[in-house]
Amino acid sequence: MKTIIILQLILFAFFWLFFGGLQNPKIYKNSLGLISNNWQNDNGERKLVERPYEKLTHDNYIQWDGKHYFRIKNSGYNIEKAGGDYIFAFFPLFPLILKVINLPTIGILFVNYLFYSISILILLKLLSRSENYVINLIISLCLPSVIIFLIPYSEATFMLMIIIGIFGFMKKKYWIFFIGFLLASLTRPTFVFLLLSIIGTEFFFFVIHKNIKKGFMNSFLKTAPLLLGTLIVSLIQYSQGSGSLSKFIVVQKYWDHVFSIPHSLRDWSHESFSVNIGVIFLIFIPLLIILLQLFYNQFKTTGNKIQILDYNSPTDYLLILSILYIIGISLFIIFFQGGSLHNLFRYTISSPFFYILLFTSFDYIRHFAVNLRIYIVSTLALSSFFILGLVDYSKYWNFSDFGYFVLLATILFWLFQDLQSRIIYKTGLIVLVILNIIWTTYLFNTYIINGWIFA
Repeated sequence: MKTIIILQLILFAFFWLFFGGLQNPKIYKNSLGLISNNWQNDNGERKLVERPYEKLTHDNYIQWDGKHYFRIKNSGYNIEKAGGDYIFAFFPLFPLILKVINLPTIGILFVNYLFYSISILILLKLLSRSENYVINLIISLCLPSVIIFLIPYSEATFMLMIIIGIFGFMKKKYWIFFIGFLLASLTRPTFVFLLLSIIGTEFFFFVIHKNIKKGFMNSFLKTAPLLLGTLIVSLIQYSQGSGSLSKFIVVQKYWDHVFSIPHSLRDWSHESFSVNIGVIFLIFIPLLIILLQLFYNQFKTTGNKIQILDYNSPTDYLLILSILYIIGISLFIIFFQGGSLHNLFRYTISSPFFYILLFTSFDYIRHFAVNLRIYIVSTLALSSFFILGLVDYSKYWNFSDFGYFVLLATILFWLFQDLQSRIIYKTGLIVLVILNIIWTTYLFNTYIINGWIFA
């Protein structure tokens, strides 16, 4: 584990090295400036210009959702200071942590990365074989969504709390599981998706064990901390003037979450649009097909002793739970945002459940022939290329699409990690890590200058 911690620190240091270097006009002009411009925000007018990165300050680190969390930290759920009751859409645990630690604003960046790093360490210890620690860590740090854990959003806190719960689940210590999931439900309003995912997982295995009492009790025990945590959030908000125990649900109207067939595919930024298209074709569609196949196999094996997945195996249980969670979130965004894909990658590949899949599911994939893996990923990649070229929102390729290629490359390295002993694999992975660090600095700079938000 010492090696993993050192690698996490080294990669974090490289992020700062690259970010600082690209603030220098000469370095920027002769490197990233050759292929990309940066966003500039002049009184709300955003445009791409030739300029180096902005310097990070305590003031410009707080943008977008970060402002809401700091308002709750400083003033609680004060509707007047927030400028509207939409403030109740944001949950209280992360602002409470901000208040308790009381660090200078930029210090939150280091706290978030610490939470993220600890989560990865726990997951590796729980789910990964020791010989795969390094490869799993590096692949996880190649994801174009790492930026989410460097800005003052609640994802790092949510991830750590869920992983604490997963630790309790794996070690069969219900009180740890309860505390972890309770705190997670105080962090983000994802209780519905997680609750439904738990119920769906129990049903998946119920098809085999057919023990109604067992399925009901396990569903209740696993969802109890989520229900209690949501009730606590409701009471906290009610005590601070929400006027309703379901206010955090009511205010979702401001985000226009209404069921509709997706049309006019779009996003809040080109940087996130291409990544979100990648998530749909390279992650959501394969997971949906795999889930349907697994359900079919479960029903097919009913009546005999053959089991595709074992209910008593924590890893198998987490596999189904994670697949259901990723699919559920994806379906909601696809069908309840009128064609806007905003936040898709943030809620999927930045979630702890995607990292669970990242560290566990290759053991299931490695049994497929290499040629079959190549055929499947090539077909999905070509389909996503076609969509990116067809949709009006993103007709022309430029640096804003770079995150898509980072995601595609990361998935390729993950799919073929049984070839990791080859020098070309190792070299390619090092190059990918460097490219993703550059991409992450680009998004970070876009965030602090209040450019088009990617999440």
